[in-house]
Amino acid sequence: MKIAMFVDSFHPTVDGAVVAMEIAAGGLEKRGHEVIVLAPEVNPTPVTTRPVHYLPSMEFKSYPGYRIVISPSDMLEYLRRERVDIIHSHGIASMAILSLTAARALKLPHVLTFHTMANEAVKYYSPIGINPEIMQKMVWIYLRNLLKRPEIVIAPSAPIKEELEMNAVRMKSCEVVPTGVDCTRFSPERYDKRFLDKYGLAGKRVLLHVGRLSPEKRFDIVLKAVAELEPKEPELRLLVVGKGPSADEYKRMAKDLGIKDKVVFAGFLPDEELPIAYASCEALVIASTFETQGLVVLEALASGTPVAGIRYRAIPEFVHEGKNGCLFEPDTCADAIHRCLRRSESMMLDAVASAREYSVEACTARLVKAYDHAAEILKSAR
Repeated sequence: MKIAMFVDSFHPTVDGAVVAMEIAAGGLEKRGHEVIVLAPEVNPTPVTTRPVHYLPSMEFKSYPGYRIVISPSDMLEYLRRERVDIIHSHGIASMAILSLTAARALKLPHVLTFHTMANEAVKYYSPIGINPEIMQKMVWIYLRNLLKRPEIVIAPSAPIKEELEMNAVRMKSCEVVPTGVDCTRFSPERYDKRFLDKYGLAGKRVLLHVGRLSPEKRFDIVLKAVAELEPKEPELRLLVVGKGPSADEYKRMAKDLGIKDKVVFAGFLPDEELPIAYASCEALVIASTFETQGLVVLEALASGTPVAGIRYRAIPEFVHEGKNGCLFEPDTCADAIHRCLRRSESMMLDAVASAREYSVEACTARLVKAYDHAAEILKSAR
């Protein structure tokens, strides 16, 4: 089977959708399938491990690192030449529309993974000054119109499928297929004391945060929790992995909270260091209410690292209170972190076991079944 994956964002931008696409593509290729990628044009063109066809694009100024396709160029000719069997969109913006156009023109099954809660992101990144409530209603109108068209919409978690249905999104079929985690790459065996030494964290109780530093990720909740914990846990340190448009704002906030010396902003880590970071820290914390899955949660669990996660959307599907982590409301983050730190060693085995249910192999098998189902739906509609 040859799959064409359409993406709204692509390297050098690294976000959840890009990572999910790469993991899905890798899992499919290991099973003998072929994957090609269609992405917005960037300059300079990054080095990639699989064929990528770039379409002319322009920068989306409201959200640095993202681009909008301005012309389909030779898209259809390219797909015909490649003899594609199925089209899979990992975005809901311009590339989603183009992927649907291509699927209909070429009479191919179309699958779309719903990675992003665009109805919430729009209030942070809308290029036009419209009342946020009105803008959110407009986004839901767009999503209802978009998501009724693919043969299958993939939700990365059951709560997201439920949320779409509760907001009157009527789909031909919606299937839950999480993005898998590589349980070989992410493992407790990746622990390395030298990694903590590198950041001056040896002998400290290190809490990890991994993710884009942007408003919708609610990193402010984490900083306030660390400040609240400081009297109880004077040896606690927060290692922050990732970059984003709010990085400078959060650095100022850490200073204002009096925890500047407790927080290390490490930026992006090389691929080979990220598994070491997970395995070498005592707990991961995630306060984002934006997640459709939160792959960082599974990466931490596979590394034997319990998770303090907000009780919202997809997070409780993967974090089970007192077993592989602790859940919190926005104002109880500090308490959940404290509970995780107290029981981090005893929760390690449950953390690893819970991640194995979502291995790349298991999730890829579910994805292939979704592709087959999409082909059946299209065939029956003819």
